[in-house]
Amino acid sequence: MKRDPRLRALSSDHHRALVMARRMAREGTAETPDPRVLGEIEAFCREELAPHFTQEEEILLPALERHGESALVERTLREHAEMMSLAERLNEPDALVAFSRLLKQHVRFEEQELFDVAQAKLDETELERIADRSHPLD
Repeated sequence: MKRDPRLRALSSDHHRALVMARRMAREGTAETPDPRVLGEIEAFCREELAPHFTQEEEILLPALERHGESALVERTLREHAEMMSLAERLNEPDALVAFSRLLKQHVRFEEQELFDVAQAKLDETELERIADRSHPLD
């Protein structure tokens, strides 16, 4: 489904997330992760990923909840929480690889399911409100 322009600000963050997921996977399989790259990943989580999650949780998810999409909302919140937990443990073995895998899966879920449902169920006023309150984080 073609992305509604009013959801593009949220959707545009996903490209950067996929780039970082590839970096996480690469560092996660390195014998010794590069501390500089770990710092970049930590900054991404703090400065881009967490604010993106906040926008979705404050703007998009309540609208979907009002339309009875509790299962999609719960899955989104659960995955957000899991990723933020992994972000706190980037120095642990396998955390980077697990984070990378979940982040890629989550982006696919949002692009192929969550945003499609939002476009189908939310009315013009709700979509405009989302557009007015969200902005890309790059």
